[in-house]
Amino acid sequence: MLYDVSYTDRLKALNLPTLKYRRHRGDMIELFKIIKGIYDYTSLPHFDIIKLSEDSIRTRYRLLQKHCHYDLRKLNFSKRVIPVWNSLPDYVVCAETVNTFKID
Repeated sequence: MLYDVSYTDRLKALNLPTLKYRRHRGDMIELFKIIKGIYDYTSLPHFDIIKLSEDSIRTRYRLLQKHCHYDLRKLNFSKRVIPVWNSLPDYVVCAETVNTFKID
């Protein structure tokens, strides 16, 4: 069995992604749902942190990163996801459905 094999070797043997990758992917899917209006994000705490940039209406969904003054917020959802979201390619960000976003 795989009891005495290291974590990375087990992932390779089972053809599974890492936990870090799965967390990033889950965050991106949730953010996609917020941006597309599937969730009413105004009921979420700190909803004002996720803001679209001015050119988002014409081109793609680019998010603005606010500066946080406290270390408590540096691992917050919006601080984690905005840099990753803004680095995604256009065809992924402009997907029409959640399933298309997941595939891309």
